[in-house]
Amino acid sequence: MKRILFASALIICCFCIAFFSFGTPDTAMAENVDVTVSLDGESLLTAYNEDFAYTNGKTVYVAKDNKVHSYTEESGFDKFISIAMNSTHIVLLAKKGDVSVVFVYAYSTGGINKIHYENENLRLTKLISLYNDEYGNLYAMDENYIRTFNISDSTIETTHTSLKGLFSDANEFAVVKNDNNVILYSIIDGDLYEITKQSLDDETSLESYLAVQGDFKDITAVDGKLLCIDGDGAYSFDSQSKTLDKLLENGVGENSVIYATYDSEYLRHCVYIKSDIYAVNVYEYDGSLNYFGSFDKTKYTHPEEYDSIAVYKTTGEVIMYSSPRHLQKLATLPSNEYILLLSDCGDFYYAYSYDNTLSKATLGYVRKQADIQICPAQSKTQLGLYAQALHPNTPIYKLPVDDSVNSVLRYATIYEQLVVIDNVGEDGSFSWGWYKVGAVDENGEIIYGFVKALNVSPYTSLTAPDLSKTAKLSAQKLGEYVKIYSLPQEDSTIVDEVSEGTQIYLKNKFDKNSEWTQIIYNDRIAYVKSENVQPTGLTSWQLALAITLPAVAVAITATVVILVIVRKRKLSYKV
Repeated sequence: MKRILFASALIICCFCIAFFSFGTPDTAMAENVDVTVSLDGESLLTAYNEDFAYTNGKTVYVAKDNKVHSYTEESGFDKFISIAMNSTHIVLLAKKGDVSVVFVYAYSTGGINKIHYENENLRLTKLISLYNDEYGNLYAMDENYIRTFNISDSTIETTHTSLKGLFSDANEFAVVKNDNNVILYSIIDGDLYEITKQSLDDETSLESYLAVQGDFKDITAVDGKLLCIDGDGAYSFDSQSKTLDKLLENGVGENSVIYATYDSEYLRHCVYIKSDIYAVNVYEYDGSLNYFGSFDKTKYTHPEEYDSIAVYKTTGEVIMYSSPRHLQKLATLPSNEYILLLSDCGDFYYAYSYDNTLSKATLGYVRKQADIQICPAQSKTQLGLYAQALHPNTPIYKLPVDDSVNSVLRYATIYEQLVVIDNVGEDGSFSWGWYKVGAVDENGEIIYGFVKALNVSPYTSLTAPDLSKTAKLSAQKLGEYVKIYSLPQEDSTIVDEVSEGTQIYLKNKFDKNSEWTQIIYNDRIAYVKSENVQPTGLTSWQLALAITLPAVAVAITATVVILVIVRKRKLSYKV
């Protein structure tokens, strides 16, 4: 019996696990965690594709898919001196006394893991520096060899041989491949050297390969060109004329490093530079360095109040970024996708997108120059100016979306009058399916929000309004019309403009100290400025008549008296 009960319980547990694993859709929004980095003067930097790795002390970090992962090396060593990476691994060269030590880490979206790696063919303890080109090829340099190596196996390809120990003092190098030729560049004591031979003979002197004297800090290769930096700027090197073309005049400093990579997904060359303020600046390279974004220790604050909600349509592929500075890609939106732009953020819009396939919402940033076009809202909706809820507790949302990123501002009743602002967005037969509405709460405050189109209908009439108190409207200037508004706000829709003396019904007791007065107009709630309400007394027309009529009466009486006196004098004269 106990076995039967145990088996039944096990089957039920398995069923529950299967149900919750496969039956519950993933509705969580995409991660929108900005990549924040904190570097120091000794930090190393490398990059591959859209990922980059760096060090701080004895910890290695990798920024991947809008997250930063870290691993602190606990093995004994003095400091890291060089770094390289490809699509799967990060390789770090460290110094332990006079001996070089290599650490290899596997990385993925799940984090960083240390792996055991040995390769005697690389002469690990003799290594001087590491390098990866923008395509992820790994290179190792010692005083006599430049070799290409892999992590997954022991494959070794010698790129340069017999360097004759000339580069024992080199600290940085880069490999440039052009037309099947391999050129080695290296920095020794701040000077730039160019080696075009694959093997040096015994008569070779280091001076014969000196390209440019200077105080260079780091070099990298991008699109077949060599880039280098010193404390004053970044340069491209012309191998023919042995001259430098300045690309940047700021953003670099004494402790800057530079690394280039090729973004294969978007077919562009990117350059990462550790700046003079220890941030990671990113540039797109097309012969020039075009600023793209920055990663630093400051977390970007996303908008919480949305000032320009509108529906847009993509007309080509559009990238959504994590922030206007930390330009990690959150998603790539296809053409003909509808998105919601929420706020204006400089050269970007803060935007909302929903992936129906993944049941996932993403909040991120799109460039204003992206391939997008507005789907304009129609202010004249089928509902008319006023609407009412179809359900006793109809939610008014902060956003015109129906998922977990949204929040309810308040609930509307079926007796409440809502003012329709617009229908959010349309595109031919497509409608976003939401109305923007305004409503006034019990404190007289206006709340703007969004309701689903299927939850509202045209407003019919007020339910049992209090029509016991009447008043007349009075203009401030003689002959002016009085404006009647849909909401207690001057930029709200004007319901009507009526002449002075028009009689209206007050919704509530008149308060002369309030800026606005709520009235009943054409069986709807509306608002007028309190200064235009005359609950008692005379209107300006009546006041004008009250002032002028006595004067006219006096004038007429005086005229009659004068005429009578003149007539009597004339008769007396005749007699």
